[in-house]
Formats: sequence, C-alpha cells, structure tokens
Amino acid sequence: MMDIVVPILTPFNNGKIDKEAVKTHVGNLLKKGVDIIFVNGTTGLGPALSKDEKKEMLDAVLDVTNKVIFQVGSLNMNEVIELVRYANDKDVLAVASYPPYYFTLPEEFIILYFKDICEESKHDVYLYNYPGATGKDVNVEMVKKIGCLTGVKDTNPDFQHTIKYREVEGMKVYNGLEGLAIASMSVLDGTVVGAGNYAPELFSQLREYLKDGDMKKAMEVQLLINKLVGLTQKYGQFSAVYELTKAFQGYDVGSPRPPIYSLESKNLIDEAKKIWNK
Repeated sequence: MMDIVVPILTPFNNGKIDKEAVKTHVGNLLKKGVDIIFVNGTTGLGPALSKDEKKEMLDAVLDVTNKVIFQVGSLNMNEVIELVRYANDKDVLAVASYPPYYFTLPEEFIILYFKDICEESKHDVYLYNYPGATGKDVNVEMVKKIGCLTGVKDTNPDFQHTIKYREVEGMKVYNGLEGLAIASMSVLDGTVVGAGNYAPELFSQLREYLKDGDMKKAMEVQLLINKLVGLTQKYGQFSAVYELTKAFQGYDVGSPRPPIYSLESKNLIDEAKKIWNK
C-alpha cells in the first residue's frame, strides 16, 4: 500500500486551536502526497488536549478530508467512550487509542479497555502502541486476545516487533518512526511520520523511488530524513515541528502550548536549511 500517514500537529493561537490553520495545513499535506491524517497523536500533543479540543481537531480536519484516523485515548474512560460515539456520527477511516498509561495495570485491564472501545465503535479500531511514551507494550499476543483490532501504529525502534503484527490476518500495520520509513513502506502498509508535517515531499519522493526500485536514491532520501529528525531531537522535537513547518511549507501553523513551549533559537532553521537545501 505504501500509505503516508501524518500525525498532524495541533496549531494554537493564544492557547486556542486555530481551525483555519488546521485546514490550510491538511490541504497542503494532501496536495503533497499524504494519504491519511492521524488526529490527536503525539505530534498533535493529543494527551494534552481536552476532549472538546479533540473533537474540534476532528471537525476541522473533516472539513477538508475524510481520510482520518481519530485518536481517542485518555485515562478517563467516560471521555474515551464519548469520543468514540462522537466519531460514530462522522465519516472517518478508524478510531485509535494508546493503552492507559501512568498506572500499573494487569494485562487483562488493557485488553478490556480496547474491547470496550470496539464494542462502542462503528468504525475500525486501531491500536496506537508507543511503549516509550506509555510504558505499556501491547504486543501481538495481546492484540490476538483483544480480538477486534484491525490496525496498528507501532512507534517502536524494534522493527521485528512491528512485523509480528502481520500474524493477525487482515490487520493494517504501520511503524511510527521516521528512521524506519523506508522499511515500513517496503514491507508494511505504510508509515506514520511526524516529520511529514514539515517534509511531506521527502516521504512522497521516498515512496516514488521505492516504487521504481531505485533503492540507492531511496536510501539517500531516508538518510536526509534521519538528519532532519536528529536535528529536531537536539532542539526539542515537538516544538521544532511547528518551526520547520513554517520554514519549509511557507505558512504559519501557530505555536505549541505549554508544557510544550515555543523555541526561541533561530539556529534550528539555519541548520535545517543546510541539511535540506530546499
């Protein structure tokens, strides 16, 4: 399939979601080859949004496209179910959730959490597995016990871990790390990449080289992506996405919101432009 899925950033203006900026950004991403928009993911600061803000983001994106995966995760189960039901009335591809984090939970509780979502959802339900952030690994054996999930975004440097989800018949499988985009697009259903906010062209280019069988050029693009992502990690990855989107895509996407603070340094842009001579 080679889907390019972008977990869209959430543009803020004076602490409130800038819906027009959302629409501008989504339209640009689609024009530059992005297939699916992942709403309220990590790059979108999803855990820091209220349930009403998560709805706002969904509605703004749906004004532009229905190629949407809607992330509904929360530690408040009532809010999770409310968001699932809200999505039931919308035209989306799927709802997704990370497992409940912070608390030490038995495996059985995590399985019940996803079963409850499936029971309420009229749409496909995807797992958002991000052990580095949640402290929980919902592996393929747990997915088999849950029994109702039809897709997974595995943000995991262990690509073998991601591949194992292929054991579940008919499951859409994406890895969520930019550094594994070349592998994800080669053998999985595609890639989920936060850097797609500021460099959608690079992922589109990578896909074209893979389709043409030009692995040398594909690897050159992958290495360029790796350098850009490494730079964002040096300055503050989530804040840097806003700055680089403005610099490389040519429009303002507002700023993040505390506890993710705006970057003050101009060195980020200078260094990024040296890496990607765009």
